Amino acid sequence: MKRPVIRRPGVVALLAAAALIAAGSGFTASAQPSSPAASNSTGSFARGGSFTLTGADARAFAVPKDVVKVWSAKAAGGGTQTRYQQQVGAAKVLGGQLTVLTDKAGEATAVIGAYFPGLKAKNSAAVTASGARGVAAKRIGSTGKWSSSLRIDPRDGRLFHEVINQRTDHRWVHWVDAASGAVKKQYDAVAHGDGTGVKGDTKTLDTTRIGSTYFLRSRDLRQETYDAGNTATQPGTIMTDADDHWNFNLPKWRSPSQAPGVDAHYYTNVTDDFYRGTFGRNSLDNNGMQMISTVHYANRYCNAFWNGEQMAYGDGDGQTCIPLSGAVDVVGHELTHGVTQFTSNLIYENESGALNESFSDMMGTTIEYYAATRGLDPAAPPDWLIAEDIYLAPDAAPGFRNMSDPQEDLDPDHYSEFIVTTADSGGVHSNSGIPNHAYYLAVNGGKNAGCDAVGSSGHTHTLDCGVTVPALGLARAAQVFYAGFTSLPEYANMCDARNATVAIAAGTANAAGTTAAWDAVGIHSGCTPGTPPPPPCVSNPNATIPFESPHPYGNNANCTWTYNNGTAGFAFHFSMLDTEKDYDYVYVLDGNGNTLATYTGLHRRGATSPCITTPTGSVRLTSDSGVVAQGFIVDAVVPC
Repeated sequence: MKRPVIRRPGVVALLAAAALIAAGSGFTASAQPSSPAASNSTGSFARGGSFTLTGADARAFAVPKDVVKVWSAKAAGGGTQTRYQQQVGAAKVLGGQLTVLTDKAGEATAVIGAYFPGLKAKNSAAVTASGARGVAAKRIGSTGKWSSSLRIDPRDGRLFHEVINQRTDHRWVHWVDAASGAVKKQYDAVAHGDGTGVKGDTKTLDTTRIGSTYFLRSRDLRQETYDAGNTATQPGTIMTDADDHWNFNLPKWRSPSQAPGVDAHYYTNVTDDFYRGTFGRNSLDNNGMQMISTVHYANRYCNAFWNGEQMAYGDGDGQTCIPLSGAVDVVGHELTHGVTQFTSNLIYENESGALNESFSDMMGTTIEYYAATRGLDPAAPPDWLIAEDIYLAPDAAPGFRNMSDPQEDLDPDHYSEFIVTTADSGGVHSNSGIPNHAYYLAVNGGKNAGCDAVGSSGHTHTLDCGVTVPALGLARAAQVFYAGFTSLPEYANMCDARNATVAIAAGTANAAGTTAAWDAVGIHSGCTPGTPPPPPCVSNPNATIPFESPHPYGNNANCTWTYNNGTAGFAFHFSMLDTEKDYDYVYVLDGNGNTLATYTGLHRRGATSPCITTPTGSVRLTSDSGVVAQGFIVDAVVPC
């Protein structure tokens, strides 16, 4: 949630993956970098990949036989929104999700998603689900709750196990090749009575009494709020009070102060009511999921996060921020990550990650206005800033982000200013400024904030300054963007988000404003839809000399190259050895898995590893979610 700290700028190469020709179909899905001006904006069902259909095309659409229904929900106006997942045998296709929206007569009005016809597996599932879990456990340990599913990558047709490990403050995801057991990708999917709240206001709470004790548990059991005791544990101990007047507080709101719990509990209920009343959504999963919050998480922690199962809020440090639960837009933002998880499940990196963050900003701000119009948060007037109620930094712009003028926080307001970086999982918190501003303009109308110095930041640009957006108003824009974003495939880019919302608005009074909002931020008709992202590196259990990592390697890498020398007594010679110092590492291991050497940083003259006394040896590369570098090249082995 907090503004990311960029350790140093990085540059990531835009890699074009090889085109996939779907067997027996004649359809082609090309993986290519995003661009605001390329192929047809609605895509085409005559090829694999992202597409949208409206009008007669949507009405004529027949759901393919190789998809299964995942969920169905009532949509605004009495229609339905139904999500499908493409499968090849038992394997779910990466990015192969379709969402069909119908009107109250049952006629399709829009089809949004991606499909890969004729896809066939190129490898077998020799590695079992438990075996894949074992591979992941060797890297992160065996604690936590485990789950997995068999997937297939449409770029190369290879089966892999998606192994998920749920912990208190981590949600580790591993993609383990189903034939070789190599790790294709690893990343952390955490995205981070009456009572007196953090702002000093009194709130009416829904609590439960058991005996003589009151619990922060709503009577319908939909919300519970816990105290972590300023430790990094979840959920902690459920909060209690003797008289149902929750007004005990210590300096700086440290545990067991009640104000952070009052706000978390109250604003979670507001968010729940918003989703139910506005979209007919029954909790985050649309199936009545209990919404659990933990306050007093860790010590002086200036952040909040959704961990895949529940919310956690820090108390802040008293200088940069105060308790994060004290802002309704923060609570709504983080809980919306849960909605995303159960709908589009946008991958948390690069453009799909920026869309993930942006949708949370959109809904968090909409919830703030929802609360204001109903008198539910009188201590904080609504605005288009994110977290301004709890953010204290005196020398910075108010709040973490500004949707009305993203450049106030040095975030882009136009696609031409897209920040290419390997930090912050590909700039997810910064680049969210582009769709954020599109939503702001759809609601309020007008020109891009960078045109004629409309915004307070003084930042200017000339692109698309001829576009004036007609205002939809908050209620109409929220329906369009909610339906569009919850229908996206998991790897969607900003072009996909444009196409989805334009498809939702097609043929209605919302069409002109929705289209113009995206035009104003540089996402036009003819943009290139998204494709599955390339892995940060690919393991090779049968490496031959020379072998190397990608240049640069990607974020969240964890790959191993194993070389068989035939005889013991050899060393690897690195002609290139360059990683982000103290964050990314290259390890040399012998055939028994023992680590012989660890390298980090730039070794300008290369390096020669210690002697490997087994016939086989391995090189492992790991990277975090921040800056990357050029990686390594093993150009020779030398006897020793």
